Formats: sequence, structure tokens, C-alpha cells
Amino acid sequence: MEKIELKVTTREAGRRIDVALMEFAPPHTSRTVIQNLIKMGKVTVNSNPTKPSYKLKDGDFVEAVFPPPEMPIIPAEEIPLSVIYEDEHIIVINKQAGLVTHPTVKKTTGTLVNALLWRFKKDNGQPFIVHRLDKDTSGVILVAKDPETQRLLSAQFKARKTRKVYLALVEGTPLEKKGEINAPIARNPQVRTRMDILSWGRNAVSRYETLKTFKMWSLLKIRILTGRTHQIRVHMKHIGHPVVGDQIYGIKPAYPLEWVKRQLLHAAILEINHPFTNEPMRFVAPLADDFKKALKEIATEGEKDVR
Repeated sequence: MEKIELKVTTREAGRRIDVALMEFAPPHTSRTVIQNLIKMGKVTVNSNPTKPSYKLKDGDFVEAVFPPPEMPIIPAEEIPLSVIYEDEHIIVINKQAGLVTHPTVKKTTGTLVNALLWRFKKDNGQPFIVHRLDKDTSGVILVAKDPETQRLLSAQFKARKTRKVYLALVEGTPLEKKGEINAPIARNPQVRTRMDILSWGRNAVSRYETLKTFKMWSLLKIRILTGRTHQIRVHMKHIGHPVVGDQIYGIKPAYPLEWVKRQLLHAAILEINHPFTNEPMRFVAPLADDFKKALKEIATEGEKDVR
């Protein structure tokens, strides 16, 4: 399920709500689907039901709930996983780059969920995804083992009671050693698989600190205060320092990193409170081998002092 919240601006005012929502809906959502959701009461304007023909007014508050697509049966698959922690309620994985978090209608195999179904099959368990990482982002990912645990953990994420810290190798060096990027993110209206900084987007805040600088690159520690799709990758592109190896938002890596085939972004630390004991918990994921190799190679180019 994906929930969209939209404060209408002069840009959307005067447009039919079913047409306007096409820009904000999940990829591959048709106008007919949006119209049906409106008729079912899954879309409201200022907390009231509406009609597909309703013309938006400046200042309207729109809420829309898009159900997940109907999924085929997802098979259990024996895929190696690096487990950081596990108990009766949660499992924490150091996800390898290249592993999709959740199946889609078009991809029903080779995902983290397939791997977890295999791991849980002797107990007939089911994984319940709490948050996601991009396919080519490595690092800490938290999974619930039952719907109630998922609900409690999701509430922590929504209330921003969790702490998520990433490591990123980026092009160039930011002017300031530390900084905050506060720029709204929305789905690109023309390329629905891409996110961009757009005035009508959802609030997104990232804080970075430069840990090391090299001849052409910098290693950053990044904390995200919100959890938007592709947030770090979009924000780093926005300030002119895209993540090295990013095939969508980055630039072609310069020597000696031509071999890098994925964004060098790693979810290093996740801090939560246990959903039932309320015990503070901190999970740390070691860097992936390709990330360590990149740092070793660029270190030969010379490391500079961080200002």
C-alpha cells in the first residue's frame, strides 16, 4: 500500500483530480485505476470523498491510498543472507548489493522476500517488510516476522524515532564539511521510475558529514530524517555531488573506478527501539567488498585533510 498526501498549489489548481494524481501515483497506475479508487472512497479532498471530475483548488489537501498490485505466488528460494540479528519478532539483514527488497508483478524471484521465505519455511513463517533499500544499495535492512511487529516498527519510522546512517562515496568534495539538504522529492512526471527535486514533492531532509576526501571523491556519512524513494541519491545529485556509480542520477566514474557498476551507497547503521521490550537496539552492517575495494584504490591517489 502506498499513501500519497498532496497540498494543492497554483500549479495543480484547476486540474481534474484524476488527471493531477497521474503525476503522483505509483508507476504504471492508469487513469482508470485512479478513477475507480476515487469512486471507492480511497481518495479524499480535505478529508471528504470526491469525484473523478472534481477540479482542484489552491490549498486543497488530497489524500490517496494506492493498494499494492495483485501479486502472483512468490516462491521460496535458497539465496544466501548475512544475518546481523534475529529473534522471534524481527530479523536484521546486511543486504548485498544487487538484491531487490520486495517482489513486483514483473519480478517474482531473486528478491530478499524469496530468500526469507526459504529461511522461514520450516516454521511456515512470513516476512513483513518494514522499510526498503534500493536494489544496488547494500546494508542494514529490518524485517518483521508478523503483522503486529510490522505495524509497531512502521509507526516508529513514521514518527522519526529511528536513526538511519549511510556511508556514500560521492563525486567531488562538498564546500562545507557538514550540511543539511532540505529539498522536496517527487516522482518525475515524464520518467515515472525516476525521482527529482520538485516544488510539489514530499518534504525530504538529509544531513551529511564529510569523513574523508580524496583527489576526486569524498566519503560522506549521511543521516536521513525522512525516508523518500532514492532520497540520498537525489539529494546528492541536487548539490552537485552524485553518488559514485549511480546509473540514474550520477555521472560516468573517472579513473580508477570504471569497474564500479552500482551506486556506492551503504546503509551502515540502524537504531530502533525493540517493538515489544522498547529496548534501544543498534545494528551495524560492515561495508560490502566492492565498497572497501573502491576506498582502497582511491586511497592510492592520495587522501586530503577534511576541513
